[in-house]
Amino acid sequence: MLTFLIASLLICPFIFVNSATAVFPTKIGETLILDLGKDVKEWKRNRDGTEEFIKFCDEAKECNAWIDKETNKIVGDGREHIFENGTLVIDNFQESDVGDYSSHDEMERVHYTADGRIWALARTRITVIAI
Repeated sequence: MLTFLIASLLICPFIFVNSATAVFPTKIGETLILDLGKDVKEWKRNRDGTEEFIKFCDEAKECNAWIDKETNKIVGDGREHIFENGTLVIDNFQESDVGDYSSHDEMERVHYTADGRIWALARTRITVIAI
């Protein structure tokens, strides 16, 4: 068994995990501001098993509105906006905004050690809850 573990470590010197989770309590009626860095151009959220996304862009119909990933229909109600710097703002936070927020655009955080190992910090998942 020990030989198998050592061989496995030599073949796969680094391990990735799905996400680093942060819990973000937000009061109903307040403004929610989420920021994962300037590289973010698209946010994803999961509400009750439904995956939605919002993109930064200028004037197209699907700009700055939540879009249902499966139906490709706009589900946002105009309270949401993503700025050019990647910041997501949801005005007048409601119970319907509760969910998990993340972005594949978030800059990957990787560290290389002197002995050749690679450590990668998982991308952030923000669980927003109503208080």
